[in-house]
Amino acid sequence: MTERKCFVFKFADVEVREREFLLIKAGERVPLEPKAFRVLLYLLRNPGRLIPKDEVVASVWSDSAVSDNSLTRSIAQLRRVLGDDSREPIYILTVPTVGYRWVSKVEVSEEAPAEAQPPPESQPPLAPIDEQQKALSPKKLTAWLLPAGSVLLLCLAGAAWYLHRPLPPPRIAGYTQITFDGLAKRTGGTDGSRLYFSAFESGLRQISASGGVSEPISTELPNPTLRSGRLSPDGTSLLVRSFERGERPAQPVSIVRVPGGSVHYLTDAVSATWSADGKSIVYSTEDGEIDLIRSDGTRVQKLARVGGSVDGLSWSPNGSTIRFFKDLRPWEMSSNGSSPHELLHSWRPSYTSCCGLWTPDGEFFIYQAGNQGGPSQLWALDERRGLLHQPSAEPVQLTSGPIDWRSPVPSKDGKRIFAGGLTRRGELVRFNVKSGTLQPFLGGISAEFVDFSKDGKSVLYVSYPDGILWKANRDGGKPVQLTEPPIYPVLPHWSPDGSQILYGGPPHARSKAYIVSSDGGRPRLVLPEDNGPQDDPNWSPDGRKIVFSNKPEAGVNPPGAIRILDLASRQVRALPGSEGFWSPRWSPNGRFIEAASDDAVNIKVFDLATQRAWVLSIGGDAYFHAWSRDSRFIYFESEQSQTGVFRIPVNGGKPELVLDLKDFQPWGSVGYYMSLDPTDAPLLLRYTGTFDIYALTLEDR
Repeated sequence: MTERKCFVFKFADVEVREREFLLIKAGERVPLEPKAFRVLLYLLRNPGRLIPKDEVVASVWSDSAVSDNSLTRSIAQLRRVLGDDSREPIYILTVPTVGYRWVSKVEVSEEAPAEAQPPPESQPPLAPIDEQQKALSPKKLTAWLLPAGSVLLLCLAGAAWYLHRPLPPPRIAGYTQITFDGLAKRTGGTDGSRLYFSAFESGLRQISASGGVSEPISTELPNPTLRSGRLSPDGTSLLVRSFERGERPAQPVSIVRVPGGSVHYLTDAVSATWSADGKSIVYSTEDGEIDLIRSDGTRVQKLARVGGSVDGLSWSPNGSTIRFFKDLRPWEMSSNGSSPHELLHSWRPSYTSCCGLWTPDGEFFIYQAGNQGGPSQLWALDERRGLLHQPSAEPVQLTSGPIDWRSPVPSKDGKRIFAGGLTRRGELVRFNVKSGTLQPFLGGISAEFVDFSKDGKSVLYVSYPDGILWKANRDGGKPVQLTEPPIYPVLPHWSPDGSQILYGGPPHARSKAYIVSSDGGRPRLVLPEDNGPQDDPNWSPDGRKIVFSNKPEAGVNPPGAIRILDLASRQVRALPGSEGFWSPRWSPNGRFIEAASDDAVNIKVFDLATQRAWVLSIGGDAYFHAWSRDSRFIYFESEQSQTGVFRIPVNGGKPELVLDLKDFQPWGSVGYYMSLDPTDAPLLLRYTGTFDIYALTLEDR
């Protein structure tokens, strides 16, 4: 069979070696995701030609169904690595809605295939024994031993290479869908023949590990939920968390026997998992403490206090290590509680991670991680050990594409991974006050963070789950792309004169404030010299100031506060009395700034005219605040005593229900979203995606 030709491509200070799957820039190797590398190869093999998007997708992702978002992310990664600018490209030209063209000059040379070893020469027949002995004079013996020693050294070198060689990384070889109802669910564990999970509306369930019809598991617990690692090692018991909306993070955890459904309350916890022998449970509290308790509820023992938000606990198969996710970053400690530390300190700082488990043989640790706002993918830490082989420090990406993978559970034989696969879609809807119904808005596109220009002629929105900022006409016509991944824009706002767009991103504690021209261009940091977080920035009504909060990461003291930036003087001042409050909003009349308390149960109003401030009691959690056009009311979404959109007078009073969301399933990059249109009608994103469990087959290793 003829070997496929491979090439070396050279342009500027970059060399791309196809056979070695290697990109070298300025003499240094540059890591690149496999799909992005294949996109680059396809462009380099077709220089100067306008290549339609679907042609690139068909070539690179021929084995799976993907959206344009996967290609967009790969192009964005290539631009970052190559130092290209989408507005003034020197390598990759984007032709909107059509495709891409490689515009740089490329030198191409063919790589020679690895040279074959010449066949061994035929050997003459051996001389008789006595003649051989006569022939082995000291001089001849030395001449014979030298090459023999060289061969021995080569053999030893080969053996050393073999023992040191990198082991083949894990890879997903196939996908099998297990459930088909599309409802939100969480995998809990498998005993080999059955898979246990909790469904959004139907509680605890079990299904054959090969698929089929799921069956309920009877229990009297309210709203029972499972997470990966909740099945006991012997397969007889589940750790079930009773979940109620709006309650504190630590909630009741009970042991439910299967079959039978008998319930034994254990403790209140944020996260919990079994020890390898099934005799103990390790769990976390809401103040960041990790404790140990016997499975019969006795002998509670404190292991460590790490602070912050601790979730996703897992215990290694050999019983030596406990891993967890503190503030959405992977950590580990010894099973006796000693030496807690971050596991991947410098790995992808913008990523959030969760929910990991070891394969039964302890060779791989499988977990989910992804850029906030984007889909989570499955990753593996290779922990195989040998005589001279040490575990790899870098995780291996197992999945890619638009599916959001969650709660991985390795099978008992370690050959498959059961995981929830979420297809993230939403429908933008608007509340029609006259009919009292929710109706599609802007054609029901999957978008969030909508804002209208002051003249009402234009609209901003962020497409979901792409995380791209767009501007369009009021009816959604003539859309123009303003940003590219990986930054996910949050709460964009038109400047009062309509010339600039202010937004934050990504939606987590490391958020920064950006400004981009409404005509497009490269976004710039509002405060490049400020290393702290800059949450929810928005304009003053005259466009001369920007208000934002510097809320730190969870568990950090002192708490954040509200800051005001004067754009002319570049001076930043704190808003007096705003400590412990965040997510500020400037009223349309310019008189007030309102902000939420860190626990989201109160709203504080600052009167800039009188220098007074007061707290509005809203009776529960409140999210996505918004001012009414006349600055008389503050709207918010709540999930406490009643799920809905409420409004409260700025001077205080009882919250008034505007829209009941009892049967509404919210959606968005943070799980929900609400804003107002120019008539004060609520806008929301309704969940229209699908969520099913898949079995991912690991390639033989």
